[in-house]
Amino acid sequence: MKTLRFITMSLLLCAMLCTHGFAQQAKLVTIPNSEHRLMHSKLAGNDYDIYIHYPAGYDTAKRKFPVLYVVDGDNDFSPSLEYLGLLMAEYHIPEPILIAIGDGGLIGSPGNKRNRDFTPTASSATPESGGAPVFLAFIEKELIPVIDADLKTDPSNRTLYGYSMGGLFATYTLFEQPTLFKNILIGSPALGFANGGIFDVEKKYFAKHKSLPVNVFIEVGALETPGQVVPNKKLVTLLDSRHYENLVFKHIIIDDVTHLSGKPVTMLKALQWAYARK
Repeated sequence: MKTLRFITMSLLLCAMLCTHGFAQQAKLVTIPNSEHRLMHSKLAGNDYDIYIHYPAGYDTAKRKFPVLYVVDGDNDFSPSLEYLGLLMAEYHIPEPILIAIGDGGLIGSPGNKRNRDFTPTASSATPESGGAPVFLAFIEKELIPVIDADLKTDPSNRTLYGYSMGGLFATYTLFEQPTLFKNILIGSPALGFANGGIFDVEKKYFAKHKSLPVNVFIEVGALETPGQVVPNKKLVTLLDSRHYENLVFKHIIIDDVTHLSGKPVTMLKALQWAYARK
């Protein structure tokens, strides 16, 4: 009886859709000038989804293009294209090649591994955490060389963007490989993770370096929890007090936004700062 009822309801639904003008066979939606590649990392022992978007006119262009690397790529590939499009329309920025790195599925899905790959130090409260060194090695030694070899990239003009746990990873990259990117854009980073272990990473960097040659954008929302706001302010104060040479630094607090509602605003403002500032 249940099977018959299911078949009956399916036929009724199909009839309703056809009546209202829907084609009987749906077609997949695709994003123009974009492709998906699956890349195996020998260093991480893991497969990563790599989403690539090519700028308009890429095929016939004789020049090289800036490259924007975005972590949490399963979620943030499409939003990145939206905000780049707005900046192109208003500020006429040169469109970068977009490389969005997927991490096992959408945030919150069972296969997602951002808590592993974005965390610099292990925490007993978070299984598999502490994988940021390996993930950064994958980006530096495996992904970037392939992208630079295959595509028309400008290696001197790379940008990294990450939000929340992705922002923690971007902060780790800042103090581990600051010259790998021209711009590092950090949205509401989870700096309190593992009792603020990221500050030990900065301390080790400062002990050996006077220069931090990179452009850095850091954001936090005014309505976020103290667990987000306090470490964020600590990092900003620390960067101000270190007087790093060659550091170009921008910090903003976005009014009236929480951690989640601030995400789209942050991406737009961060990309604007990286690509449209004078």
